[in-house]
Amino acid sequence: MDITITARHFKAPPELRTFAEKEVRKLRRYFNGVLTCHVVLSREGNRDVAEIIAHSKKHQFTVIEASQKMDRAVVQATEKLKTQIKRYKDKITDK
Repeated sequence: MDITITARHFKAPPELRTFAEKEVRKLRRYFNGVLTCHVVLSREGNRDVAEIIAHSKKHQFTVIEASQKMDRAVVQATEKLKTQIKRYKDKITDK
């Protein structure tokens, strides 16, 4: 899985980048079809926003989550993405 991390409106420390990459890599457990993930971390006012865009062969998954702390936003976004991936996997295996 190819993971790209982008920080908007702030300089992301290396610890945050490795944390986000580690969280996104966990998605492989649920679906091997995810080819690339683009993680966009940004600050909007007093909120930290994590946006994850994951691409598989035939589908694109997009999640945006905001929180007071960036690590919490990343965890919540990966949880939402996990739910989307599970639903998609169930949908394609039922056919």
